[in-house]
Formats: sequence, structure tokens, C-alpha cells
Amino acid sequence: MGRKSKYSAEEKLLILQEALREGSSKVMIRYNIGKDALYRWRLLYKYQGLPGLQSDHHNQSYSRKFKHSLVEQYRQSTESMELFAIKHGLRSRTQLKQWIIQYNESNLKAYTPRKRDSKMSGRKTNFEERLIIIEDLIKHGMNYNWAVEKYHISYQQVYGWYQKYHKSGNDPESLRDRRGKAKPEEEWTEVDRLKAENRLLRAQLKNQEMEIAFAKKLTEIRNREVNKEPNTKPSKN
Repeated sequence: MGRKSKYSAEEKLLILQEALREGSSKVMIRYNIGKDALYRWRLLYKYQGLPGLQSDHHNQSYSRKFKHSLVEQYRQSTESMELFAIKHGLRSRTQLKQWIIQYNESNLKAYTPRKRDSKMSGRKTNFEERLIIIEDLIKHGMNYNWAVEKYHISYQQVYGWYQKYHKSGNDPESLRDRRGKAKPEEEWTEVDRLKAENRLLRAQLKNQEMEIAFAKKLTEIRNREVNKEPNTKPSKN
């Protein structure tokens, strides 16, 4: 039987759970998985949730500005390339490595996706829209692709909004657009702030509850499969 080259997101999660229970070495041998692949799955699940383990991703569109900014941030970072890339929404270090090479050769260009891979371009949004989008993004396990398609925005927009929100210590006010001399949006009262914080907190709790329930269901399925396996131990006379 040939080596199984691909696993679904659910299968990868089960494998990660087995690695925690039994140790990485046994799991790597059992499923013929390399150490680097298992490590990458752990990072993807930790920072991108279950969607990060999915293998059917379309090519994303990244602007030159976004690439340049990420390379500059990495140059100031002490993290490994793999960790930094995945924490910032990429699938692996491969993309970031290519951008660094292009950056060093002064040839860093925006990626223009093929027609079938094209995503929505950015659009103007107000504060309440951004709040709703981030709330839904959290509920759906940080699935940026889902948010892009549902709300007709660019990947860079939703990624940037969440990064601002996260770096601010989860302050909803960070989602306000304070660029230029635009007319200031209606000011919030303290009650408004608390309501927004509660909305985003509930979204986080809901996502955690869904992940826990999903993981339990996968464990139940795995246990049933194990119980179905024939008992190969010799009987005692």
C-alpha cells in the first residue's frame, strides 16, 4: 500500500491529539509523518485553528505593501521563520522565504492571482462593520478566507483589523479608522464599550466551546474505531 500523502483537517487534529497522549515518535512512525510536518500542524492549529489544518486553500492575493511590511517585521523578530510566518496567517515559511529573497533582490511584487483564485479587493467600511466582521471572524476560528468571501473585503483588510485588535489587548476601539482627516465617527459611551467587549468575548467563548465539542466528537469516533479493531492477543489456556 502506498504512503498516504494527504490528511483532512479532522484527521490531522486526531493525529495531534494522539501525539500528545502517546508521544510524537510513535505517531510519526504510525502515520509516516515527518517531524517538520507534525510541528507545522501544531503551529497551524494553535494560531489559525482548525481552518489552518485544511489543505484545500486557494492562492491568496497579497499586496506589495503587505509583503514588504511582513519582511520588515521578520527582520526585527527573534522568532523562527516557520513560527513567525504561521503566526501572521501564512501556511508555512515557504511563502515568507520567497518574499525575503525577492526583498533582498529589490524584486518584491504584488501577487496577481489567477482568475479562479481571485479574491475580493478592499472596500471602505465603517466602525460597526469592522466590529461585526471581527466578531464573526473569531466565531469561525480565525478563518480569514471565509470572512473575505462573506463580507467582500480583502485579505489584507481583515488580517490588519484583527492584528490591531489583538495587539491593543482586545480593545474594540482599535478597529476605528483614524487615518487622514476623515469625519470622526460617533463617540462611544462606556456602556457602548462594555457591550462591544462582551460581544467579542462571547465570540471567543463560542469558538472555544465549538473546538472543545469538535475535539471530543473526534475522540469518540477514534475510540469507536479502536474498539472495532480485532483483539490479536493470544487467549490464555
